[in-house]
Amino acid sequence: MATETDEQAEWFTLSEASRILGVHPATVRQWSDEGKLAAFRTPGGHRRFARGDIDRLLQVSPVRGAGLQSYLLTEAVAHTRKGLPEALAHAAWARSLPEDDRARWRGAGRRLTGLVSQLATRSALDEDQTRMALDFGRDYGRMMARRGHTLPDAVLAFLFFRDALLETVLQLPETTGIDRNAMLLIVGRVNVLLNSVLRAMMGAFEETVPGDDGDPGAPGGEVL
Repeated sequence: MATETDEQAEWFTLSEASRILGVHPATVRQWSDEGKLAAFRTPGGHRRFARGDIDRLLQVSPVRGAGLQSYLLTEAVAHTRKGLPEALAHAAWARSLPEDDRARWRGAGRRLTGLVSQLATRSALDEDQTRMALDFGRDYGRMMARRGHTLPDAVLAFLFFRDALLETVLQLPETTGIDRNAMLLIVGRVNVLLNSVLRAMMGAFEETVPGDDGDPGAPGGEVL
């Protein structure tokens, strides 16, 4: 039963409520069945949702609409920062990585994460943003090659980063309420971009002379 009287409430249909909440109608139906969003049923059995109940759900929901991008960025950076050092602690080559390389890597990772997060609400990056993402991969590949690391080590470290990003995306239905189909679309976009970045990284690695003391070059400026 809805929590507002007919005189006080502004009522919305299932599809209208889904647009306000920024989720699929099936998600709204599930929330209603679980008691997370109160609903009134018409004599014909159709659900109606009160404005007040929708607003209260929005206040506790972490994201909706364009806010998904900033939410994904925040969560992905936090997840990567927490999990990556622990994962790399098991790699002998990573323990000897100079601090300046670590700092450069962290900075590049945050900026690449910023680009990836935009795929939460866009089908693809524009040309300049795609170029920046590929440049991050090339810079990282050159850095690893110049330091004498192997290509498998470089790929493995990149995959740690990639897995952290994808795990954050896979948790979106639970943490934000978006439906599974929307989540899968985002996963597909992220995979396409990161596949291209990985390819650029491997190409730059193979073209770089090991032991070259030239400046590996810091990735481009902030894009967030």
